[in-house]
Amino acid sequence: MSGSSLGAKQRPIAKLEMPSPHQSLKPLRRESKKLLPQRPMPATLDSARKALFAGLAEKVLTFAPYQVGKGKNKKSVIAASNADYGNRASLEISNAVVESIVGKKQAPKLAGQTLGDLFERQIADYLNTAFLSLSHLRPGNWEVAQVTTRSESAISIYEQYSHLGDLANFCIQHKELAASLGNDYTISPDVIITRAPEPDERINQAGEYLAPGLAQRTPLRAEVNSRQILHACISCKFTLRSDRSQNARSEALNLIRNRKGRTPHIVIVTAECLPSRLASLALGTGDIDCLYHLALPELIEAIDRLDFPDSKEMLETMITGHRIRDISDLPLDLAV
Repeated sequence: MSGSSLGAKQRPIAKLEMPSPHQSLKPLRRESKKLLPQRPMPATLDSARKALFAGLAEKVLTFAPYQVGKGKNKKSVIAASNADYGNRASLEISNAVVESIVGKKQAPKLAGQTLGDLFERQIADYLNTAFLSLSHLRPGNWEVAQVTTRSESAISIYEQYSHLGDLANFCIQHKELAASLGNDYTISPDVIITRAPEPDERINQAGEYLAPGLAQRTPLRAEVNSRQILHACISCKFTLRSDRSQNARSEALNLIRNRKGRTPHIVIVTAECLPSRLASLALGTGDIDCLYHLALPELIEAIDRLDFPDSKEMLETMITGHRIRDISDLPLDLAV
């Protein structure tokens, strides 16, 4: 991971360039072969979390000066890159959290799209280390990837959503149908975790488990299914505003409604520090598994120390309601 070392060579992160919606969508074919058990580099949650913070400290979590107010009330403030510098609570809480995890490096704030891409990359790096180190709990041929191309057909290369590729092609040919359907089938994740189908030799490793004529439609068999199985869909939101919250919820519901088969884990990771904005995604059930904060213990400590009673109460509601967890909880939750 950039900016840090965990003492061993990391497995490279895949970057998925999805097909354009105007390209023909064909099944993703993979050759079946004997797979040796994966042995990802051992890591502790503490080392993986520290490496994540070190990577974010380079360009993502930084401080910059801003002018706030007007006329005689105009003043200069130093704000963290995830803070809303016009909101006192956001400014003070975000500054406290970011300083506690990465220090107070000053650098010009990057453009939103660049910042978001780097945040996604660091989250993918973190999961590549932390989740794949749990292969003893969750055996399988796993891959963590950052999805770098936004496309209506992005999700269709995975087994549960392969039918959406045919739908996208049909909409291209029949514009009137596209107008009727809108974007109800559009899903473009940020970071994904997939599992490759297993060859029969692996399934029968402990004995002749399979029998002729049985298990002919399960996607776990490579002899039956050639597509990767989508295990987790991670939406990365560096900060949260009302429009971003709504987009994340809509995409989560599309994942649930449009699947054929098992629903993947649907989670959101954010560096937003204002509890009222976190609540826009965390509260309620049914669309996402859980909201994961980049630094929840540090956020709790900052709010306890600062004088924002409403923020403290809101955060306690989310925590006691099991709707927000720390980034260190995510790898273990994904192993379920």
